Amino acid sequence: MWIERVHLENVLAFREASIGLSPGFNVVLSPNEGGKSSLFRSVVAGFFAHAGTQSKDILALARWGCGGRFRIEIDFHLGGASYRLVRDFGSKEHAIYRKDDARPFAKGKDADAFLEEHLTIPDENLFLRVCGVRHEELGLIGEKAPVIGEKIEELLGGGWGEVTPASIQRTLEEKRRDLVRGMDRPVHEENRGALKRFTDDLDRLERDAVRASDLARVREGLLRAIAEMDAELARVDADLESLKTKRQKASAFCELEKNETALREKADGLRRRLKRVEELRALKGDLTAGGARFDGPLASRRAASLDGTRNDLAREALLDAETAGAGGGTRAGSPVWRLVLASILILGGAAAAMFWIPLSLVLVIAGLALMVWHLATRGGGAAAAAAEKQGELEKLRRARAVWAGGRSLDESKALLAEYVSWLERVRDVEARIEEAAGTRANDVGAFVEELDAEYGAAAVALRALMESRVGLEPYRIDADGMLRLDREFAARGRERERLAVERADKDRGLAALERMDVNDVAERLACAKEGWERAERRVRVLDAILETLGEARREMSGALAGRLPPLAGRYLSLVTGGRYGTLFVDPLTMRVEIVPAAGDGEAAAGASGAPGRVEPDALSQGARDQIYLAVRLALVELMSGGEPQPLFLDDPFVHFDPERRARALDLVREFAARHQVILFTCDPRYRETPGRLIELPGRA
Repeated sequence: MWIERVHLENVLAFREASIGLSPGFNVVLSPNEGGKSSLFRSVVAGFFAHAGTQSKDILALARWGCGGRFRIEIDFHLGGASYRLVRDFGSKEHAIYRKDDARPFAKGKDADAFLEEHLTIPDENLFLRVCGVRHEELGLIGEKAPVIGEKIEELLGGGWGEVTPASIQRTLEEKRRDLVRGMDRPVHEENRGALKRFTDDLDRLERDAVRASDLARVREGLLRAIAEMDAELARVDADLESLKTKRQKASAFCELEKNETALREKADGLRRRLKRVEELRALKGDLTAGGARFDGPLASRRAASLDGTRNDLAREALLDAETAGAGGGTRAGSPVWRLVLASILILGGAAAAMFWIPLSLVLVIAGLALMVWHLATRGGGAAAAAAEKQGELEKLRRARAVWAGGRSLDESKALLAEYVSWLERVRDVEARIEEAAGTRANDVGAFVEELDAEYGAAAVALRALMESRVGLEPYRIDADGMLRLDREFAARGRERERLAVERADKDRGLAALERMDVNDVAERLACAKEGWERAERRVRVLDAILETLGEARREMSGALAGRLPPLAGRYLSLVTGGRYGTLFVDPLTMRVEIVPAAGDGEAAAGASGAPGRVEPDALSQGARDQIYLAVRLALVELMSGGEPQPLFLDDPFVHFDPERRARALDLVREFAARHQVILFTCDPRYRETPGRLIELPGRA
């Protein structure tokens, strides 16, 4: 297959471009970001991407701002026929036309099936690996990142970057070593592999299972003894509870007897108190009825006013007697005491003159004044005093007439004495009622009702207590019986303490046993067995995978080891000018080695016989690039099966010296006689290289 034309619309760097290619050697010259990589990616997408794909890598081919509407057309020759492949990623349609036909002969899945059936390399990844040689790969080889043999395996066997058949085999072998580490030789515990850890765990857990079984038998015996003691303790506790209940009810019976006596006494006291209050209320009622005979003014007087009334009666009797003895017209004599006092003051003043003159003057003047006042009032004062007494007597008589009516003074005294005696009896009855009723004396009726209710409640409580005592009658016990009951209770208590001590000893023995759960050990043993089986199975699986992978690698390397070296060696000899003409590929490891030419002085210096093999790692970066280029060209030749293949070279001669670059270009032109070669470069020196020159202007 070779590509005649690539037409692009809205693809990466191209708004619209139609790029024609020749079947031989093509040089695509473009500055950086000018579209070289875009062209290669477009070719790969055209042959292998579905137009309706949602892959981000494919959708990223759309030119910015085109809204995802881009189109790829490829005119190509295959098996002597010409075709046109159209993939429209906007309408999500693709089809294949025969040359000059207006209608497609295959669309959609039929078009993909046609390509898959007729392309020599129908797999996208394999096409990318075999038909695309990028300078980045040469750079990695030059920097000794991957080994050339492993890179060949990566190209043909799949994988990318660090995921290659060789790296996978190394990883699997490392995993297998990690699994079985310690099985064949002693290692530190932390370095044991999973299989060794599970093997050791199995041994330990099997010993633990035996130990756990023995401990379980001992624990079972202790638990059985504890259960028997618990049953005996339960019986003793039941006896103690029964004795305790019997004691409580016997005590309750005694207490009920005491309470019954107290309630009876309380009820009798309430009854007597109620009777006493009722008698006092009746007596007060009789007194109240008897007090109706006293006049209203007298009955309304309070105790304090009664004392004043009694004093008024005594004053009235005194005044009445005085007025009756004086005869009514006789003047009262002057008070003699004033004359005596005046004489004393004058005599005292005379005597005081001997000691203190001021005091003597004061006393004499006071005595003379008192004597003058006596002489002035001695005649008219007696008449005034008699008149004053007569007025007071009349006033007292009028006040007595208010409450005694027309009674005489003696009758009034008798009435007042009778009223005072009645009032004292009433007060005495009220005091006794207050003593009996307490704070409720002001509301005796309510107090009587309350007292009656309290008596009724006491009677009800007494009846209830008597009924309760009937229920406790079977527990009537005397003092000796109570003593025997106490002794029996104490004996059962001591028995319980003994059993509790023995049970505590069993508990301590049980707690001292090593805690090894048989089920837990069995479960862990089962898990360890499962883990061991899983690890052992992983070892078997890894062995099978390694064996299969090794066979596949040996089969592939064996097929290449016979066909690849002669072809790649010839290409290498052309590039290096005959310095390296023989190339070997190890049929087991795909390791590449080269042999310098027989006349090479550097290789033969100090050596005898045929030159030895040289590994690429011992050579310069440019030499390693040239070995890898020769191998890649040989792989394309072998994979093509005699059918021309497009080969895309992305500036592969960066590290070549001018002489070897010229030889490499000659080799590529020779290779282009059988296969289409498209060389991408930004170096303007390639303008003079024979072949078709396609210059990309950059972003359109």
